Amino acid sequence: MIKDKVVVITGASSGIGAETAKLLASQGAKVVLGARREEKLQALATEIIDAGGQAVYRVTDVVRPEDNENLVQLAKDAFGGIDVMFLNAGLMPVAPMSKLHVGEWDKMIDVNIKGVLNGIAAALPTFKAQKAGHFVATSSVAGLKPTPAVRFTAQPSGLCVT
Repeated sequence: MIKDKVVVITGASSGIGAETAKLLASQGAKVVLGARREEKLQALATEIIDAGGQAVYRVTDVVRPEDNENLVQLAKDAFGGIDVMFLNAGLMPVAPMSKLHVGEWDKMIDVNIKGVLNGIAAALPTFKAQKAGHFVATSSVAGLKPTPAVRFTAQPSGLCVT
């Protein structure tokens, strides 16, 4: 049962994070939203609250350990604890590898790997103290099954595989 569970969501300002927040809040979860885009977080929190749900937010860059710690602390301050840490923030460069956009690769590693580890480090002490808690992480099928013939391109509607 999700009712009254406290769920922290990184990457909450759009896509899977935002839709998950709305769904969980509609089922009675208390959602704590973290992402870099404050205006989108504020709009999402307002939408959830206006629909009768409970939500708080904090601007969070998962690459910064202190931002993750502050997000977990917000959950504890606002709702008394944390039951689930949904590690959803992520990005994927869209340029072909041959373009050698090494800076994009560095950002991807920082967000997709270090960001997850920073989130775990922020929530794990609380989970241990509570003797309970769950981590959920979003993954891309591209990370599970490499396909050299697949090319990723950005489209107005999102990510398109061609």
